[in-house]
Amino acid sequence: MTEEQLLAQSDDSYMNAEQLAFFKDLLTTKTQTIQNRIAENQVLCRIERQPDEADAASTEADRAKAMRLIEMDSEALKRIRAALDAIAEGDFGYCADLGEPIGLKRLLIVPESLLSVDAMQARETRARHQRVAA
Repeated sequence: MTEEQLLAQSDDSYMNAEQLAFFKDLLTTKTQTIQNRIAENQVLCRIERQPDEADAASTEADRAKAMRLIEMDSEALKRIRAALDAIAEGDFGYCADLGEPIGLKRLLIVPESLLSVDAMQARETRARHQRVAA
């Protein structure tokens, strides 16, 4: 199924077997891409002796950047695994906070999303208020 075919389906078809298979494939592909990127960044993290201080500083900066990217990708993998779990449990496509449909367009952009836009904004607002109050 293509994105166009997915979006052309009626609202009554929301999260039918075809759509769930589409998103499972999308999330699985995204997982593989991120795992490959993590492996590439891990290579950059290997410690090598550098002949001079400038090279050593540059290598260390590259290593620190690679570590940050690995951390970000690892967090993304956790979100993807949670979305794959939601598919397995039959909850995928519905907001974890509100129970309403997340929407195909949002899921095409962020397939690992477990929250609707409204729920995400509400969480962000609460977090901002908590930071200000602290």
